[in-house]
Amino acid sequence: MAAESVFVPMALCELCWLEDHANWEPQSVDEEGKIMMRLAGVDIPEITKTGSVDVCCMCGSITIAGIYELKDPQKVYFLEDVSYKDFEYNFDIIEEE
Repeated sequence: MAAESVFVPMALCELCWLEDHANWEPQSVDEEGKIMMRLAGVDIPEITKTGSVDVCCMCGSITIAGIYELKDPQKVYFLEDVSYKDFEYNFDIIEEE
């Protein structure tokens, strides 16, 4: 029996979410004959967790969007040896004088 894929909530940054969930429609044609597109809408994420800092599973950037999508961990782009529980980011502290 082959192992079935398990979908788990994975964090996505705003840009990766928009890449797959923005709805575009044609608006007009420019002088060169190229079709100009306009943003018609954006899908609303089903899973959100506001106030959470996480790492985007597709590009690896730090995100505070709180957008999560059910994804197969075997098919995400950015999971190479990164444990979300062990993730640490050192912020630069700027002290005001």
